[in-house]
Amino acid sequence: MDVSYGILCLLPPVVAISLCFITKQVLISLFAGLFTGALVISGWNPIAGVGYSLAVIIENMTDPSNAMLLLFTMFMGVGISFIWRLGGSFALAEAAKKRFKTRRSVCLATWGLGMGTSINDCLVAAVDGNVFRDICREYRISSEKFSYVLDSTAAPAAAIFISDWIAYQIGMIGQGLDVAGITEIQPVAAYIRSIPFNMYSILTLIFVGILMYTGKDYGPMLKAEMRCMTTGKFTRDGANPMLNVGSDLGEPKKTKPMIKSFVLPIVLSLATILIGIYWTGREAAPQGIMAVLETCDARSALLWGSFVMALTGIVIALSSKIMNFDETMTCIVDGFKLMVLTGAILIMAWSLGSITKELGLAQYVIHLIGDNIPFGLLPPLILLLSIGVAFATGTSWGTMAIMTPLAIPLAYSLTGDVNVAIAMSGAVLSGAILGDHASPVSDTTVMASIFSGADHIDHVQTQLPYALTVGGVIAVLYTIYGFTRVSPFVLLPIGVAILVVLQNVLHKYYIKKYDMDEDYANSMIKDIVEHNFQDIEDSEAQV
Repeated sequence: MDVSYGILCLLPPVVAISLCFITKQVLISLFAGLFTGALVISGWNPIAGVGYSLAVIIENMTDPSNAMLLLFTMFMGVGISFIWRLGGSFALAEAAKKRFKTRRSVCLATWGLGMGTSINDCLVAAVDGNVFRDICREYRISSEKFSYVLDSTAAPAAAIFISDWIAYQIGMIGQGLDVAGITEIQPVAAYIRSIPFNMYSILTLIFVGILMYTGKDYGPMLKAEMRCMTTGKFTRDGANPMLNVGSDLGEPKKTKPMIKSFVLPIVLSLATILIGIYWTGREAAPQGIMAVLETCDARSALLWGSFVMALTGIVIALSSKIMNFDETMTCIVDGFKLMVLTGAILIMAWSLGSITKELGLAQYVIHLIGDNIPFGLLPPLILLLSIGVAFATGTSWGTMAIMTPLAIPLAYSLTGDVNVAIAMSGAVLSGAILGDHASPVSDTTVMASIFSGADHIDHVQTQLPYALTVGGVIAVLYTIYGFTRVSPFVLLPIGVAILVVLQNVLHKYYIKKYDMDEDYANSMIKDIVEHNFQDIEDSEAQV
């Protein structure tokens, strides 16, 4: 049945996102957005709206792909529980004190590990989050900054490096080429040519590295960092961390803290995931790694890896006799409890995405642009549309599925240039990831909040200025490309230079606005032996 809901399709995401920022209660805000959409579909009958909302929730809970991610999250909770209770995190933090001398070195290591585990965006949050969460607390790096590093290295790195994202992008580009009738280039080759045009991912990864190196934060992130450095508070007073291991699980057992209690579960989990990806895509192995990624079942591999992580924790607990059988069973249950709220939020985010898709949100937005525009405006327009769709729906993959098959043929019809048409897939991906980073209803943004132990809305609010900074720069670069067709290899260095200038200007502005010492950034680069922050505390006013 072809039903057009017109402007009403905007109501669910507007309600959900507005309430997220107003109430700071993610779960009820997502349900309110879902219920609003159900009301529209049910002809404003509240009883029917409730029934329809519940039906959508059940549908998303029982979807096999979603169920796998839910189980992945729950088993990760069990793994985290054992790592904490066995003293693995404590042992690693103690060892880190001997190796890390500055906050900057910890931040850079977090950034590097995020890019190094980019085979899947959820994997970045889980592995990087588990490795550095307690170390960041020890070195007074705020939960907001830690969650920003996790989120802003996950999808951008996965979109460029070897990951399951690549196979998906190749598939979407293939659809776009088919619709446009382009046969002179294969989807894999087209994907490779589109990489330099994925400007948001490239510049975000560089920008994160610059921020981690210089420590020149700005906006609410600067305030969060100063709070953590001067008071030692990892989260603000009144925050609701998505994962608070110490609070939920109590004190770790320090009778026999072993680094292997931390490393072994994570290493075996990562190995299982890699083997799972190969195993599920092994039939395509003769065609190369790209073919394996295109045919593999990454979600099953993630599930297997998280199960192995949990199982390894159980084996270590019992074999080392750090825990008896009853304590081990209690630890398993506590691990599941850690992730109950997280699972509920993920289900609501998926359900909201389903309802906006049913209302035809993306099609409505696309119809607003028409096709009577000069090509020079098309790249930034595709970027903005992709941002809007991703922000409202909370899914970058869904945005790619909607926008890529439209952007490529639209650009080809306006220019007749295959290379220009391929470039637009990069603009779609840039907008999809930017919108995802800015959206409180994004499942990957939720994952970053979970494994960093951050308040979800605090994470979104502190990350938003950074995402918009990079977004504003690439909007200018796409406009220049649209009117000049200059190479992205010329535009990207210009973008980096603009980001460095903007960072310095905004840092100085907010230092004055918050009445902070102008020498603040030096706290990121000087030696911090035994975490002596007294000089900062003496020189800074309470923020």
